[in-house]
Amino acid sequence: MTSLMRTWRRGLGALGALAALTTAACSNLLDVELPGKVVTEQLDDPALASALANGVVITFECGWSQYVAAANAMSDQVISTSGLGNTNVWGMRSVLNTNLNLTDSCDGAVGGYNFLVPLQSTRVLADQAFTLIDGFPDARVTNKAFLKAQVKTYAAFATIPLGEGFCSMAFNQGPILTPQQTLQDAEARFTEALTLATTANSADLRGMALLGRARVRLDLGNFAGARADAEQVAANYVKNATRGATDRHRWNLLYEFQNNEVSQALRHTTIAPAFRDVRWQGVADPRVRVTSTTLLAGDNISPLFRHAKALTRSDPVLVASGREARLIVAEAAARSGDLATARTVINALHTAAAIPAYDPGNTATQNEVIAQVIEERVRELFMESGARYSDHLRFRGTPFQIPFRGEPGSVHPNGVDHRNQQYGTTTCIPLPLSETLGR
Repeated sequence: MTSLMRTWRRGLGALGALAALTTAACSNLLDVELPGKVVTEQLDDPALASALANGVVITFECGWSQYVAAANAMSDQVISTSGLGNTNVWGMRSVLNTNLNLTDSCDGAVGGYNFLVPLQSTRVLADQAFTLIDGFPDARVTNKAFLKAQVKTYAAFATIPLGEGFCSMAFNQGPILTPQQTLQDAEARFTEALTLATTANSADLRGMALLGRARVRLDLGNFAGARADAEQVAANYVKNATRGATDRHRWNLLYEFQNNEVSQALRHTTIAPAFRDVRWQGVADPRVRVTSTTLLAGDNISPLFRHAKALTRSDPVLVASGREARLIVAEAAARSGDLATARTVINALHTAAAIPAYDPGNTATQNEVIAQVIEERVRELFMESGARYSDHLRFRGTPFQIPFRGEPGSVHPNGVDHRNQQYGTTTCIPLPLSETLGR
């Protein structure tokens, strides 16, 4: 447990809000509420403002790290090599609505990818923290405007995976929402966060909110809006989720479950063959750095190929970047018919990577340019931010469809993997059964 977490929980007492939000004590995991008047009174102290905001950040960072690792496991960037059932189901696309990962916290005993509870908890903690911080006297809270912007921005970002990755969603025992409705909720949250970040004069939070809203707008097909937001994000912008080696909820799961050279049992994936030697016109693409090891993965059969995006438990996990913003500009431009801008962005990325140019004769069609942007996304954002999994889902049923493993056109086109295990049919992540019962 971090010192910030201890500070918050000491301030809240035995009925600490964070503990209540991230354990199975709630009768319904998505009906997350602070436990009552006593805790509210304990929270009503301006001295706790920073601790409240930091609690939101910590909870988000845990959920985000867990989600990105799970999204990687579902995507075609890796193949499953897990010897454990609760992680192998993600790699084999056999996630059911009774999966225990969907109802467990970051510190839970289930293990595996426990991201839904902390992401939902981030939203609730943020809403509660915002109300409290907003009500504190200005003179008694340092950086009040920043803290308000911070909790709103992180709550909005926590909503992205809930809209991009899930088949449906629900908040606080409300109605079942479609992915589009969930993403619309995220967009509204980002719009509010952006106003607050501007008021607080925080370039960091403003960049995070702009990138988040651009990503959501791209998901929703608002290409002009996505481009307008993404063009305002600095090319060198980087926002990371911090990680740490001491407490389990702080571990970087991209390392722990997908890159672990110390424990064979935790090597749940290996890089898929298509990404082991990525080249462009014969030149190695440095954006996809994969290393062949002499180790076997968790199934004791598959060779371990490691990526370079996380090499220790304490390496940060990328949340947002100017690189992703440039790719959003390129995609929005290409899908709106502005092929010149898309080509310019692609070639700037190629120049930075020191690989040959794309389409120097400007002869590629619109569909070819869009397809190239998708290819650039998987190379530039390799194993990052759940981007490839999102692309699997948002291009499904279109001419740009990316097959999941086990489907025709994938590395395992006949429905079984290299171990002769049968793939399931999971594409989007199901809402837990506990949320849908009785509706």
